[in-house]
Amino acid sequence: MKKNYFPSVFILLLSLGVLTGFYGCGSSDRENITFFGGKIKNPKGKYIYLSKEKKVIDSARLDDHNKFAFELDSIKEGLYIFNHGPEFQYLYLQPTDSVLMYLNTWDFDESLIFSGKGSAKNNFLINLYLQQEKTEKNFKANYRLDEHEFSDLIDAGIQKQLDLYDIFVNDLENPPSPQFDKLAKTGIYFPFYFMKEYYPYNHMWMMKSKEFPELSDDFYAYRDQLNLNDPNLIDYEIYVVYIRTYLKHLAHKKKYIDPEDNNVELHFMKQVNEKITVPRLKDRLLAGSAWSSLSNEHMTPEQHLAVQSFFLEKCQNEEIKSEFKISLEQKAKLKSGQKLPELIVVDSRGNEVKVNQVSQDNHTVIYFWPNDLMQIEIVNEKLDKLQKKYPDVKFIGIERTKEHKEWTAFLETKKLSTDNQFKISKDSECYSWFEGDMARSIIVNKEGNVLNSYVFLTDKYFDMHLADLKKR
Repeated sequence: MKKNYFPSVFILLLSLGVLTGFYGCGSSDRENITFFGGKIKNPKGKYIYLSKEKKVIDSARLDDHNKFAFELDSIKEGLYIFNHGPEFQYLYLQPTDSVLMYLNTWDFDESLIFSGKGSAKNNFLINLYLQQEKTEKNFKANYRLDEHEFSDLIDAGIQKQLDLYDIFVNDLENPPSPQFDKLAKTGIYFPFYFMKEYYPYNHMWMMKSKEFPELSDDFYAYRDQLNLNDPNLIDYEIYVVYIRTYLKHLAHKKKYIDPEDNNVELHFMKQVNEKITVPRLKDRLLAGSAWSSLSNEHMTPEQHLAVQSFFLEKCQNEEIKSEFKISLEQKAKLKSGQKLPELIVVDSRGNEVKVNQVSQDNHTVIYFWPNDLMQIEIVNEKLDKLQKKYPDVKFIGIERTKEHKEWTAFLETKKLSTDNQFKISKDSECYSWFEGDMARSIIVNKEGNVLNSYVFLTDKYFDMHLADLKKR
């Protein structure tokens, strides 16, 4: 974290012409107006979208100079998401803020800079995100350490970030609001807590041990201080990722203690039901586990039924439950061991293509793009790694919802080969077999037989399915 939070940003934005005609809007005399505007270099579309609680609340069209502006009336303080094309990032706003942004889509996160009233908070958050990303990439070898060495390393990492935050706070004209302070500290602490939750499993793997490590009570002492039910944080991804990881840890630990009682998804759901009280978060976590169980070929029919029954009883969101029932029907239509049905799609030039012919004589993963922006990023990152690790497997992507122009722009932005990217029409006879919003995939062997009809590309254990495929 650099101490001077881009002091030359105003000079840069002035040179780009961003402030001209905009800052007057941002400093409007009208009460309760919050301004967000800026300029995008190398735009990937005509619009910027602003979301709150996973719902789009406003949009702004880029002008001929690739500038945009939002004027928001009487907003609530908190975390928002803006997205352009297939990319997204967080934005923290308080009433009457006047935030300007510069962005180059060729280097989305690294190029983001903010200026104006409210910009310091956002520059801090984006820098925190980039630093945590680098830390996690270089952290793998540390799981070899014993628990005390590992804890010392985690504590040192947290303290370093807290020191930078103190510098940031001291440089502010006014102290940050309690809500921002909580968000910033969540962004500091929770990525490190996430690594501690993974420690026993990664340590076992690194040390090639089958014994669950005995850890002192102090190792997870921080859990006693955590609030797992803060409604102001449930749209901050690291908060939810940590909670999910923590509860999965408890579920897996139960399996290690009693190998006969090994329905991990059910144990996880019971932890969610016991510890999570915010309905939107609770339903989200329950749903994630329910869908994950669909891809688990190692679960018995009785275990599947237990998970499905628990989910349908405890989830309060009728829309989510309805989607899950559709997923159950879809899985029943295409079972493991069956031949892949004739699946007709359209390529980027508008020509009809049979997926069966594209996948012929190849071990193949057919995956469907989700709509959720965060899931899209996860899928794209995972896809890149899988293609490098399994060059003999053909990966075929299928889009279900985007219009043709939006879809082809998406392919260009993500630098995806059009040879293996297709779109399925809603008029297709098979569309109902695959509709939905999850990153579902189907694994097919080179004989054209379905090995798994409902597995998620974003699943942590997806590699295991491909490793099994290579053995066949």
